Amino acid sequence: MRHFENWETLSKLLADGFLKFIDLAFATSVLRKLNSVNEEHAALLAVLFALSRQGHLMLDVEALAIALKPLQLQDNNKLIQLITEGVQTFPADGIDREPKHRPHAWICCKGTYFYLQKNWVYESEILTHVHRLSTNPITIPLSCSVLDSTLNDAQKKAVENGMLHSLSLLTGGPGTGKTFTAAELVKTCLNALSEDRKVILTAPTGKAVAQLEGSLRKAIGNDVPIVTGTLHAILHLRSESHEEEIQPLLADLIVVDECSMIDAKIFSRLLASVASGTRLVLIGDKDQLPPVEAGSIFADLIDAGAIPSTHLRQTLRSDRVEILSLAKYIREGRAEEAIEFLAQNDAVQWIDLDEEKKSPSELYSHLWNLSKDRFPSSFSEKPAPEQLLNKLGSFAILSCMRQGPLGVDAINAYFVQQCLNAAQGPAWWAAPLMITKNDHDLQLFNGDLGVIVRKMTPDFSLKVFSTEDFVLFHDRKGGYRQMSALALNAFEYSYCLSVHKSQGSEYDEILILSPKGSESFGREVLYTAVTRARHKITLAASKELLLKSIAISSRKTSGIMARI
Repeated sequence: MRHFENWETLSKLLADGFLKFIDLAFATSVLRKLNSVNEEHAALLAVLFALSRQGHLMLDVEALAIALKPLQLQDNNKLIQLITEGVQTFPADGIDREPKHRPHAWICCKGTYFYLQKNWVYESEILTHVHRLSTNPITIPLSCSVLDSTLNDAQKKAVENGMLHSLSLLTGGPGTGKTFTAAELVKTCLNALSEDRKVILTAPTGKAVAQLEGSLRKAIGNDVPIVTGTLHAILHLRSESHEEEIQPLLADLIVVDECSMIDAKIFSRLLASVASGTRLVLIGDKDQLPPVEAGSIFADLIDAGAIPSTHLRQTLRSDRVEILSLAKYIREGRAEEAIEFLAQNDAVQWIDLDEEKKSPSELYSHLWNLSKDRFPSSFSEKPAPEQLLNKLGSFAILSCMRQGPLGVDAINAYFVQQCLNAAQGPAWWAAPLMITKNDHDLQLFNGDLGVIVRKMTPDFSLKVFSTEDFVLFHDRKGGYRQMSALALNAFEYSYCLSVHKSQGSEYDEILILSPKGSESFGREVLYTAVTRARHKITLAASKELLLKSIAISSRKTSGIMARI
């Protein structure tokens, strides 16, 4: 079973933490079937698995020094030598050097790009359907001779691309009018189409769908029939396997927002579901965090330059100039300028987080004092829904880490207890929450934010709800939904959100926690966090960590730009 002790270089990389046990276990399992115990073969398999685990689709063996950077090796010369030998001598029945659409070999090779089989399949399916959608003519050609005069030149170009091409892309930073432009595109299409027109609006999270639909309803009214839902709902994905039969999406126009959040697996499923002749418009900020799973597909498609695309650059909101300036420094990797800017502007306050000199309890107490008045807490009388829901968009704590003393789980546990301690006597207690699992029956989806309201009885328990306890959520028409807390299946308290989970949301003010370890997420995690704020940011991080974070990128590698 284990040949680790015979693999000197790989064993050392495992001991030093650059590889994980699962990487070598995968290599061992495959090589057993190929009747090989060679370390160079194991090195190729283990590194491919390690990179795939981090979301990279391929390994470029012609540029190994660059390709191995995500492993953060101190000395990679020996590993490069092993992989080079492994590429040349890998057993023929384990590698497909001329892979078709669905190969059977463990490794697929396209030129100098090496893939695990599943990643090759996802990337190939994406490229196949990009080609199909781009080359098939639009079913109903439309004229875009009359466009809204309030659109700037780039926005007009984006609307024209959406009208004239079956597949188009729209990207831009916060405040550049992506959603407004999408609304104008939908309105223009609807005005030009017949009465039986069909438009689908979707995004990875319920929050993003609600924001997109809200903006569109302001432009076109509530009477126009539009199909909305999360990607999982629209694509009928009810399990984690995503292996259900593909059901075609039949529509005149499909608009997908927050595309930077979509991983390779879901992207391939989305593109495969779109019927030929449909207009598909993909929208997002290509500089945001890549998906938790594999790929940076939206950014790759933008950078490939093979699909009609528009980059909105003009900032249309003057109330966040300081925030956008900071975001620009971060996005461009200008660490020293970002730190200097933080020290000089009131709208972007910086707390130099010194985790070595302060205990977790001291840090928690400081966070509590900074933000305790910003969340719904205890009430002597039953609170009004609007009073609670309005707070959801006003303030948020975002952490770059899930685990650890300043991670999401620890902060939420502390705040729940502090808020409970503050609730005295027979009163009502309210807390922010996030849905963590899709519930199609209740139309609640992973990432949806709400407020839970509970009666503080003498036998109150966090784990046991009463019939008086209820939860509130924004609906997609500007109102709210209320349901019994007893109906909830999977949720967590959300005083603190991960930066990943905050994508697609905006807040008046945010407190960003960037503790040790978050530098591994690169500048994208800081850029994404900063651009969630409308008016004010408080950033808690050490100078050393900021320098490291802004210096590196978490962009995932793929062969899309070369193969498209």
